[in-house]
Amino acid sequence: MKTAAILFIALMSLYMVSGTAAAKFKSENVTGKVTSVKSADPSRGLRPTIAVTDDKGERTLFEITPATEIYGVDSKPVTLEVISKGVSVKVNGTAIMENIGEATSIRLLK
Repeated sequence: MKTAAILFIALMSLYMVSGTAAAKFKSENVTGKVTSVKSADPSRGLRPTIAVTDDKGERTLFEITPATEIYGVDSKPVTLEVISKGVSVKVNGTAIMENIGEATSIRLLK
């Protein structure tokens, strides 16, 4: 009985980890308006984030990494500082959890 319980716990742990890993690589693409921009807080280990609300009212929070590519409306690279509340963007990234993603690219829209 004890062996069966240990095996069950091990299998459930494996299932939960593999489910999380699969969600990490799910594509997350959102077009909408920026509703907030938060700067990094290195002292607390926090990266910068932006929140984007699509035309259906669904809000997605994206973490910005050093590898995130950010482009202006002219398709030229820009910095995070040009993104502000109310700006229209298209964000491509990977999902971490529901409505939370890691941005791989951000493009400002007209």
